[in-house]
Amino acid sequence: MPFVEINKIRAHYESYGAGDPVLMISGLSAPGMNWLYQVRDLSPHYQVITFDNRGVGESELPGAEAYPIRVMADDAARLLQHLGVRRAHVVGASMGGAIAQELALRHPDVVRGLVLACTWAKGDGRFVHTVESWVRLAQRLTLEERFRDVLFPMVYSPAFFERPGALKESLIRVLAYPFPTTPEGMERQARGLLAWNGSRVKDLRKIKAPTLVLVGRDDILTPPVFSRTLARLIPKAKFQIIAGGHGFFIEEAEAFNRAVLAFLRRVT
Repeated sequence: MPFVEINKIRAHYESYGAGDPVLMISGLSAPGMNWLYQVRDLSPHYQVITFDNRGVGESELPGAEAYPIRVMADDAARLLQHLGVRRAHVVGASMGGAIAQELALRHPDVVRGLVLACTWAKGDGRFVHTVESWVRLAQRLTLEERFRDVLFPMVYSPAFFERPGALKESLIRVLAYPFPTTPEGMERQARGLLAWNGSRVKDLRKIKAPTLVLVGRDDILTPPVFSRTLARLIPKAKFQIIAGGHGFFIEEAEAFNRAVLAFLRRVT
């Protein structure tokens, strides 16, 4: 289990496969292990790097009141520097997409190709209220209740719940993970996320990296209109809708991975 000291915290990361590096950035409260389906399909062709954002998984939980998106983007840049990676493809989902946008703006020379999944430039009032509600409820619920009753209904599509055993299988995976995110870690990430929301809209035209924006057709947390707007703000960005909900990179992993691989192969 590799660890690295970056920006005054101890962060956990993993590296799989060989070839051009691909950095995977997770969403709110999600550890790097959420990318295991992508590791499976991408690592035969690329060096796939996953990590736990600050406050999550095996990475340190700093005592700050909030973890700004710019700081988490700098964490990602320092991790690549530690690994000797000068340029990498970057894939970010949800909050990880916000971090990836910030990485492309603050460290443009590092980003070779950019995949922004189920993310946004400016979330609306319902989105903000939903994130705030998650934070409030996290303090009151058990880990199982937090995922089964609050997160899963928002992140998975109707089709997911119709698959026999899908909900049980997902809960088992979450509950078996030995380093669950604490309510404090989730709250500090969420505060940084909500402070960032909408702050970079005018700057996105500065992103030079080839960009693919992906979203699940049934995403109700960051609906397709968010991604379509984001793609219009980034010069020459490609936009694609895939089946699934907000967690479409998990529930429709094969379709998601095909789209990502096709894009990465086109980026020089």
